[in-house]
Amino acid sequence: MEENALRRFERKALRKIYGPVVDKGVWRIRYDNELCKLMGGEDIARFIKAQRIQWLDHVERMDETAMPKKSTERKPYATRRIGRPRIRWLEDVIADLRRMGISGWMEKERNRDQWKRIVEEAKAIPGL
Repeated sequence: MEENALRRFERKALRKIYGPVVDKGVWRIRYDNELCKLMGGEDIARFIKAQRIQWLDHVERMDETAMPKKSTERKPYATRRIGRPRIRWLEDVIADLRRMGISGWMEKERNRDQWKRIVEEAKAIPGL
């Protein structure tokens, strides 16, 4: 849902940036497929997910005392709110890795070249 809203906003902004086109003497807004061609198939939601996967590797390599590392590993001990628990950042990134078909990510992130290929793959996968 949030991804679709983000994509809608991106298309709206691109329509403002690129402006309308003349088609058979009539001005019209650009179609989604025209915007996709102009952007070369790039997608903001895919880009963000690839950046999160890249950030996961960065955080995992940090020292144990670093604040980002502490914040991803900590478990809150407060009383839980009523309702479904919120999805944490780490759980969301791991779900993206599972959708890509990557298992055993902790072992793979130790190899920088292999992890770099995973990040590039995340940028290229259309359904991610």
